[in-house]
Amino acid sequence: MTEVIQPKAPHISKVLKGAKEDIENAELPGIAGKVYHPVRDEILVPFAEKASHMLPAVAGAIPLPYVDEVGAMALKIPVGATKAAYSLLIPSVDMESNYAIEKDLSEAYEFKLEEKKKTDKKGNGNKSSPKPTLASLMGVVGFATNSVIDVLTLPLNGKFGDWYDSSKKFFSYLMYSGVDRELLGAFLDAHAFENLLLIERVQRERNVVGDKNSRRARTAMSSLPPNIDQPMLKSIIKDSCRYVKYASAAYGVSMIASADLLQVYNKKVSFDIISAASKNARTKKIANFVGVAPENIKALENTGGSMKVLGHIIALDHRKTQLGAKGAVVLAIRGTFTLSGLKVDAKAYDADFCEGKAHAGIAERADALWKHVEESITALLNENPGYELIITGHSLGAGTAALMAMKLKYYNTLGNDVKVRCFAFAPPPVYYQTHENEKLTEAMKDTYPFIHEEDCVPFCSVDAIRKLSETMTTVDQMPKDSVLFSPLMALGLKPVSEDIKNAIYDDRELPVVPGATRLAIPAPFVMWLRHVSNDDKDRQMYNMMFCRPQADSDGIGTNDLNIQVSIPDMISHHMNPQYERAIMSIAEQMIHKKDPVAYPASTETEELN
Repeated sequence: MTEVIQPKAPHISKVLKGAKEDIENAELPGIAGKVYHPVRDEILVPFAEKASHMLPAVAGAIPLPYVDEVGAMALKIPVGATKAAYSLLIPSVDMESNYAIEKDLSEAYEFKLEEKKKTDKKGNGNKSSPKPTLASLMGVVGFATNSVIDVLTLPLNGKFGDWYDSSKKFFSYLMYSGVDRELLGAFLDAHAFENLLLIERVQRERNVVGDKNSRRARTAMSSLPPNIDQPMLKSIIKDSCRYVKYASAAYGVSMIASADLLQVYNKKVSFDIISAASKNARTKKIANFVGVAPENIKALENTGGSMKVLGHIIALDHRKTQLGAKGAVVLAIRGTFTLSGLKVDAKAYDADFCEGKAHAGIAERADALWKHVEESITALLNENPGYELIITGHSLGAGTAALMAMKLKYYNTLGNDVKVRCFAFAPPPVYYQTHENEKLTEAMKDTYPFIHEEDCVPFCSVDAIRKLSETMTTVDQMPKDSVLFSPLMALGLKPVSEDIKNAIYDDRELPVVPGATRLAIPAPFVMWLRHVSNDDKDRQMYNMMFCRPQADSDGIGTNDLNIQVSIPDMISHHMNPQYERAIMSIAEQMIHKKDPVAYPASTETEELN
């Protein structure tokens, strides 16, 4: 007969167990919930778990009577007070009720929306419009919350050593390469902001839709890329509509709320009063957003950050892909949504990778993430023969996805029976192919990267930042008529001299420094999306150019371009829900037999056909 071991200090154990269950089940509505729930999952629940083991053990070791009973009574006071306050302020609602309430509110809102549309058609009232400010706020709330968790959990998860080591290597690289002197000379100058405004003004004059000298047109291909015809392009865009949602979902419910508020194509505005909160609720919300059953979300990372393993989702999507696979195992990788993510981004010097050079920090994370998910993904692929592996992500997640897909294909890690494709939204430049290599070119073939408008991230490498610094220094040193003349030019109150314009337009070549290779997006082409008009429903309509990631015999690549200084568009255009909206626009036009692809041969091709 098995002996039942009684816990030490059973009264304290019982109180702590109840407190832990209360913390796990607590749900807060709205923005308060979006802040509280990840803090609960990452800090409060682990702390309660440790306390439930430590405190009874300590109490049991004290050789005095009634320690357990007195300790339990003392703990009941703060726990009971907190629970009472929570019960009064936030009425208890179970998760099924939450979803019933959400459904009722959503239906009521949609009814009002339909009534409002009827009123609009009669000429009264205003049309329902997207809410970009609220969309941005949800992204900011998510980033701030994850960053706080990241910092607060440093002592608990051993990340401090990683942060210290990463920072030491980064700053050592800056000093060793001499890049620190270039950056400090430009960005700590008294006229730095004024110089940036002047650069922005001049760049914007040329970078307009339809100008043959626009950044996009200068890197654009004159025809569809090799092996891409119209049916193939339609298939890529249709699949992109699906996997861009996975890239948003990898960030969690805050980014999904942003997508809702931006009112992307073929999507109604949701009325999300009761937040998706617990892991179970977040799983349901994400599953609904990407269009799979909750049980097919096979892995869902908690909020917060990690220097070791990037946040991600693994899903089993049973829908056929546009290229004929029975379904897909989807790995969606989260972009920069924590301070740990920023540390990975900053480790931007290059390192050896797949017979070329890669962004050191992102290459390390790609290898670490694959090691973490390999067993799960391989098992899902073995259980579902005929499925392909889709790796997708946004920003840092897109760069990681592109490097991971390339390496898996280059070394044939999954064998010839598994097709691997990558959908990369806003990928930073992460790789440079140092020499002709047919095997490497083949490994990049099924990577489909997108750039949206003036998003700065796809152009941010050490080389590009050095070029921006050099441009700022050059502009600062150029002769000007008076002390006030430069700020007046920056503000658009005085004309800019041709010499200054030419200095800003110059695709300057800088002396080579160690670790600052001109990295590019590892793909045969980039699809660059720009807003060109609004349709009769006042929706933004985009067109698309196929652009070269690296220079070839036909012209320069996107990695040759200077960073476009566009405040604040260079940041706002980076949001993944913006990518959703642009790609949905391209798909909508294709459905209606319009051709959204533009070529740089003439300004006429910039207009929608």
